[in-house]
Amino acid sequence: MDGAITRLENYETRLYCLLADELAEGARRVDFEDIARRLGCSRSTVTYNVGKLMSAGVIGCTDGKLYLKKE
Repeated sequence: MDGAITRLENYETRLYCLLADELAEGARRVDFEDIARRLGCSRSTVTYNVGKLMSAGVIGCTDGKLYLKKE
């Protein structure tokens, strides 16, 4: 079980780093399938972790475009 938790946290961290690069220029649509390939996980894992990042308040979504939230 600990390995599964570590993997989830790892995907969340790796996803945030990838999105930080992708969204540095501003809000845009992100292809979850492409992100999943780059992270080596499933599209549903990306969707789940995007939701976690949104709940944590570090990214947002408007009109289907993701953006980084400023502190």
